[in-house]
Amino acid sequence: MAEGGASLNPAYLLATLGSVLYGSADFYGGLASRRDTARVVTFFSGFAGLAVLLVGLPFTPGETRVTDLMWAVAAGTFGGFGAMLIYRALAIGPVSVASPVVGVTGLALPVLVGIALGDRPSAVAAAGLALAPLSIVLLGQGGVAQAREGGGEPRPVLVPALAAGAVVGFFLVFMGRIEAGANLWPLVVARCTGLACLLAWLLLRRESLLPVAAARRNALVAGGLDSFANLAYVVAVQRGSLSLVAALVSLAPATTVLLARVALAERWSPVQRGGLVLALLSGVCISLG
Repeated sequence: MAEGGASLNPAYLLATLGSVLYGSADFYGGLASRRDTARVVTFFSGFAGLAVLLVGLPFTPGETRVTDLMWAVAAGTFGGFGAMLIYRALAIGPVSVASPVVGVTGLALPVLVGIALGDRPSAVAAAGLALAPLSIVLLGQGGVAQAREGGGEPRPVLVPALAAGAVVGFFLVFMGRIEAGANLWPLVVARCTGLACLLAWLLLRRESLLPVAAARRNALVAGGLDSFANLAYVVAVQRGSLSLVAALVSLAPATTVLLARVALAERWSPVQRGGLVLALLSGVCISLG
């Protein structure tokens, strides 16, 4: 927002929730993609996300505008492939390398677009905006060190992570153009568009449309969480600035890396711990802005 006092803005609290949901969805999607290809996992997970939206559709009255649906189609095209690239990067891991790279890359475009559209953050919010990419970089330092110790080549992780971040940036911008007062139809259209794109790709490659049994549960969890995250993001960006909401959402790697530490026993370096502290501080500053 252009101006702000010292009180918490509900839009940014909602964006923080979206960040946690996105980070959790990425983690489960990455786990599923260790069992099957990211393409199949992303396609299958999309049906869980669609089911969540269809259940909520009768309970969310609002307008259905043609412009919102057009933005949703654009967002869905990028969103489907973006999720696939994220899951692929997290599957080849380590998570603490891939996730922060996605976050930093995905943050850049929405922030630039938001400022171009007139966002003028307060001094406190601007400080939080500056801390966000730094915290994400620090979160990835431990993973880079582990990759080097293991003699692994970082390029297989970095290339899909950079690509995912770029695609996600466009997704966030397009979703952020959905106007306030919209119902869930734009999110449904975005999800269906992403599914259609992935279906066409899988059919062209003659791949299975159903992941192996071991990947299905995590894929469904990822899809459901992703839809809740999209909803939180859209509502937040309608009530706050695109650049600040996107900055908070870009802190999703903090959740992903934390889950990897707990569930996969990935080690944390002192630098990563500092990154988590900075991520939390960034969130507080933006919420106060």
